[in-house]
Amino acid sequence: MRGCGADLLHPGWTRWTDRIGANGIANGPVLVSELEAAARAAGLLGSDQPITDAKLFKRAKKSLGIRSVRNGFGSAGEWFWQLEKQPSPVVEPPAGSAPRIPSSWVEGVGHLSQRRPSPDIPAHRWRQFVADCTKFLASGGWPERAAALGWDAVVLFGWCRHRPLDRPGGAGLLWAINGGRLVELRRDWAVVELAENGSQRIIDRRRFDVGNFRPPWIGA
Repeated sequence: MRGCGADLLHPGWTRWTDRIGANGIANGPVLVSELEAAARAAGLLGSDQPITDAKLFKRAKKSLGIRSVRNGFGSAGEWFWQLEKQPSPVVEPPAGSAPRIPSSWVEGVGHLSQRRPSPDIPAHRWRQFVADCTKFLASGGWPERAAALGWDAVVLFGWCRHRPLDRPGGAGLLWAINGGRLVELRRDWAVVELAENGSQRIIDRRRFDVGNFRPPWIGA
């Protein structure tokens, strides 16, 4: 990823892109706090200067087609920079076969409507989750892509046993959709458009508490 015009001539630009910068953003959303730390290390920002106040980064952000995306609310919210249009990597299926939806996903989701939710899950939230899972499997593309990228049943549908919706990383991707829609899916992250206001939320699978996850169709 390259900047534009005179921005490339700034002595700190290469140091910034080498550390994280535009090259890192090309691979997915990057925390603004990480971008700022790299920019200060490269001598591009003052110690207390926000990256959004620096003319160099304002120009680069506009020319590269980068937008700001907020993930979370209140004090727990975080800002990311993300390219407006991410290049879609080609994921090659195994030779001689097309990507397929794992049968365990279809069978598991098919059992959800017959199960009672955990006491920690409101009934309306459970019904929405089941609807979102059903829609996901019927979407014609997303489940096959998820399987090809290594998203398994745990990170897609799983949850922690106790109060999974009360803390970040307590439930998998399908729980985050909550009546919205999936708009981007990569190996380590996804973007969901929220139903209530159309804003977008970044879901980082590396933050899931997968050690304590289980698929919702397994166990009590």
